[in-house]
Amino acid sequence: MTDKPTPIEYNDITGHYRQPAFQVAHPPLSVPTDISLSQYLSIQEKGVSAWEFEASYDNHRVQVHDRTEMSFLAMNQVETSVQTNLPMPKQQEVYYWEVKMFEKSPDTVVSVGVSTKPYPNTRMPGWNRHSVAYFSKDGQKYCNSPFSGHPYGPFYFEGDVVGCGYRPRTGTIFFTRNGKRLEDAYTGLTFNLFPTVGANGPCVLHVNLGQSGFVFVEANVKKWGLAPASGSLAPPPAYGSLRGSILLETGSALGSSGAGAGTGTVAPPMRRPHLQSSQSRARIEAAGVLVQIDEEDRMSAGEGGNGSEYSKKVNTTPQHISLSTMSGPAGGVPPPHYSSLTDDGGQTSDDETTALIAETISRPIGRVRSGTTSSTASGGGRRS
Repeated sequence: MTDKPTPIEYNDITGHYRQPAFQVAHPPLSVPTDISLSQYLSIQEKGVSAWEFEASYDNHRVQVHDRTEMSFLAMNQVETSVQTNLPMPKQQEVYYWEVKMFEKSPDTVVSVGVSTKPYPNTRMPGWNRHSVAYFSKDGQKYCNSPFSGHPYGPFYFEGDVVGCGYRPRTGTIFFTRNGKRLEDAYTGLTFNLFPTVGANGPCVLHVNLGQSGFVFVEANVKKWGLAPASGSLAPPPAYGSLRGSILLETGSALGSSGAGAGTGTVAPPMRRPHLQSSQSRARIEAAGVLVQIDEEDRMSAGEGGNGSEYSKKVNTTPQHISLSTMSGPAGGVPPPHYSSLTDDGGQTSDDETTALIAETISRPIGRVRSGTTSSTASGGGRRS
């Protein structure tokens, strides 16, 4: 005569004998399940994204993707279930969520409901203490026991959407199917209830806790989701966007300059320098005054040949004056803010230089040939 299998051994086949042992070790409501301050702040920042389904580390029969998408891998009618990390709140009048049967085998039984923590992950909701659920196979509702089934609603299959609503004030649970509300299932459930989904075969389920629109219209109009779709936490910047970031814009400009060095192209500067004083502006403007050449003289210089002698005297290429070209003697001419020697061997002060530049700018600019000066201050030039 063989001995009766232990509860752990028998659980590998049906799971019926392990549940009493689990409840002895982890009685219902034995752990604190109230929303803590840190969890409350997380809900304020993330909104409904603070809720997610958590599969225990030893439960290899279900996989959770993107917080609310579940793939059940159970075979041979082995039960498994998964709960959310946070319970449903109790502040507003009604809370509601939905489950879509994305993929479902005809032989797979799915149960949608609520339960308390701790709850055995080898038991579907509705078949253990302090849990209720709506089952797909027979359309019955179950509460606390696999032998407590009562006719409730129609069957649901692949492609159907089943919703679960909770009224915290009265502890009432009701269900919907494809947007049509069914009658109240149970009342008087005042514990902290966690959305729970179970199955005993392969299926793929997508849960909507309020992150998108519900099939049940009344829940959309009255905003019955577990929390707002978005919280107070600002979203991260869009990938690849450089607008509004000085650091990224500067780095991009420097990268373009470095890449253009090998091809002979240089990226334009991001911003022009701002002149800080009127004295600096006067010097820059004075340095930018170009000697105007008479068109007739230019044409006469080019009649005798290719104009090479004239090109040696006058540089006809426009010169662009900027702070970068005035930084050193590379241009051939010292910057205008350098002090120059006077006739008596001394040096002019900054005030005298500024006055001389202002006087030069105010005079009418005449046509000057190469090798002459338009200023009468030197005494040796002639006015054309």
